[in-house]
Amino acid sequence: MAEPVEILGLDGLLYSLRELPKAVQGKAAQAGMRKGGNIIRDEARKRAPRASGFLAKQIVVRRANAKNRRGAGVGPDGEYYTVGIRTGKRIKYANTKRNRRMRRAGKLYEQSGWAYYWRHIEFGTKKMAANPFLTPAAEAKGPQAAQVIIDETWAGIDKLMKARGWK
Repeated sequence: MAEPVEILGLDGLLYSLRELPKAVQGKAAQAGMRKGGNIIRDEARKRAPRASGFLAKQIVVRRANAKNRRGAGVGPDGEYYTVGIRTGKRIKYANTKRNRRMRRAGKLYEQSGWAYYWRHIEFGTKKMAANPFLTPAAEAKGPQAAQVIIDETWAGIDKLMKARGWK
């Protein structure tokens, strides 16, 4: 009959492996996704039309909220980032005497100062040909961004494992 072998420290390894997916979905995956998105964002900013440069400044990388992540099918703990144009902010009218008199106190209005016209440039209109800048940037830098996401996530996993005392 074989003798039982006792391995000390296995409890810590099992704990680390159980906790690893949460940690990877946390800061390690977020950092990787953000850095990959920044590569596409920078390329899109280079390709954006330069009438004033305002449109290029409005290109951002955003982490999708929980509702949008569920809609994208990445699961409750998954990560989903988008590269797109910063949209207008919806603000409530203040509760002032003038706004109450005009019956708009508490209602929402859209703040000016965002590049709403980006859709016309990217997709074109009936009277204007499309001049895409977001789609070609994603196609050109997509493989490089994917590699950065992989490298940064692995670096995060290695860092986590070193912090837990394994490696």
